[in-house]
Amino acid sequence: MSPRIPAAFVAAALGALLVAPAAQAGDDIPSARVVLPWNDFKTLYEAGRAPELPPETAPRDFAISRATYEGRVEGDSTVFRARFKVDVLKEKGWTSVPLLPVSLALREARVGGGDAAIYLDGGWYRFITDRSGPVTLDLEFAVNTWESSGESGFTFQLAPSGGTEVTLVVPASEDLEFKVANAQQLTEEVRGDERVLHALVPASGNLSVSWQIEAPEVAPEAQQARVYAEHQGLVGVGEGVLQCTSRVHYSILHAGVDEFQVSLPGDVTVLEVEGRGLRDWGVTEAEGRKVIDVSLNFEAEGPYDLAVEYERALPEGGGTVLVPDLRVTGVERVKGWVGIDARSNLEIVAGEPTNASVVDVRELPASILGVTDWPVLYGFKYRKGDYSIPLELRAHEDVDVLVTIIDRIGATSVMTPDGRRMTQVVYAMRNNRAQFLRLDLPDGAVPWSTFVGGRAVKPARADDGRVLIPLARSQTAGGELARFSVEIVYVEDGVGPDGSGKGTFAAALPVADVPATVCNWTVYVPWDTKVKKKVFEGSMRNVDYFTTVDLGGVSSYEVANMVQQQAAAQFESEAVAGGVQPVKVTLPLDGRAYLFEKLLVIDEPLTVEFPYSGLK
Repeated sequence: MSPRIPAAFVAAALGALLVAPAAQAGDDIPSARVVLPWNDFKTLYEAGRAPELPPETAPRDFAISRATYEGRVEGDSTVFRARFKVDVLKEKGWTSVPLLPVSLALREARVGGGDAAIYLDGGWYRFITDRSGPVTLDLEFAVNTWESSGESGFTFQLAPSGGTEVTLVVPASEDLEFKVANAQQLTEEVRGDERVLHALVPASGNLSVSWQIEAPEVAPEAQQARVYAEHQGLVGVGEGVLQCTSRVHYSILHAGVDEFQVSLPGDVTVLEVEGRGLRDWGVTEAEGRKVIDVSLNFEAEGPYDLAVEYERALPEGGGTVLVPDLRVTGVERVKGWVGIDARSNLEIVAGEPTNASVVDVRELPASILGVTDWPVLYGFKYRKGDYSIPLELRAHEDVDVLVTIIDRIGATSVMTPDGRRMTQVVYAMRNNRAQFLRLDLPDGAVPWSTFVGGRAVKPARADDGRVLIPLARSQTAGGELARFSVEIVYVEDGVGPDGSGKGTFAAALPVADVPATVCNWTVYVPWDTKVKKKVFEGSMRNVDYFTTVDLGGVSSYEVANMVQQQAAAQFESEAVAGGVQPVKVTLPLDGRAYLFEKLLVIDEPLTVEFPYSGLK
């Protein structure tokens, strides 16, 4: 009988054979026979099989498995401590988790004993992480509490979670009647002079809570909708116009509402009205104001947001103007915030407001500060609809600034033994408005080729003799003007060496009508040429190496891609009509190189001169 060999031993032996080097030619490998019981062979076979299907990825990047909110009413606001248990399912890369709407005031966010990485995006406070696995977030925030006719409450949107539990403590010595929209389970308890609410709410939607002193029940059909509003407005002072954006945050209790109304001064222009489920909106005139009537295709309950964009023309030369006062009508109570930002060179001085008070701009809601890249200069809040905020606008004379700049001039000249010169000049520039680059070429220089953004163009000659090279307009890349290249190649008849091999190299670069940050010039002379040190003259200094200039990290390849299509569209017809062929002239670089440099070139000659010898 053949001996029984354990499966583990056989697996190890086969593994060693699989990873062992291949047998050399001529090796004597004896034949062998291995006998295994069926169960051992099956175990070995199953262990060596590859998985049939790759592991599946998670259907989403994260999941909030549980959220608990513990709040306490403090004056006219409710302070909450919330805990979110988040499972980050994405294995690699960054994950963004929405936690709270920006209408709330976030005081603190902690994770693992430290501050959590929180940012604003899409109307939410978001937690961002690049780690996977479970995460516990602790947040502290406040929400404004409204009060009307003995009833108080608040409303805000919840982040979707697997389970949401709410605990609310209200200081009160009398029994209270609590109402929680869509609550699945609601319990109340008394703790001395405090009333405590416990509720389980749906995994998504809004948390809308109200309370009042307990009173006899009212039949549902007898209840009327109660609507409260908060206006958040941003007024931008631009060139000749006030650009205004307003968001009205409604809190709707007890019953649904499908119509809203706001009004604006009669001299404003209403541009757009937006809202969820908006069916129609229109503008009518009434008592010198423009009334905006909004109708929905459903009855809104809980929170609802309405956005209005409008503008008002400014008087020429400045003066005193009033901020357009948006009034919310048909609500129990309204309060508002207004921010003023500057979008022009007009000086803004705020006057004394009526029925409004000045606040630090840092107290403005995040939904105001987060929608503008301009500096917010003033902040106001009000609690009455008929507020007035005057602004004094002072106009000042504009100061001309650069619209075209050459970041770097790179020039290369090659001198032949007979004294002739071929020069290539490449301008790395950004252009916002100029039509031409005007170049004053050296006397006797003959242009051979001109390129803009890698495209051949046909230059022109102005009445004053300067060469005009048509320019492309820089495209925007990351908020800045993209850089492109302008290249010109020309030749000159120079004076060669005398009979003894001596001579003088004297040359100048074209003078451009655009200032340049730096100019680098490389001059190649024949190898036999002898040049003494400290004999260089001219407006540029001799250097051993060029100064490093940061050109913003845009490579020439990227620049060519960004400008090529634009240059083609702008110059194609001129190039064809002028007979321009895309011929690239290449300089024959050979010889001994000398480097010259000048920083900050502003409409001045760029010259180099030095004597040489040894050239026959």
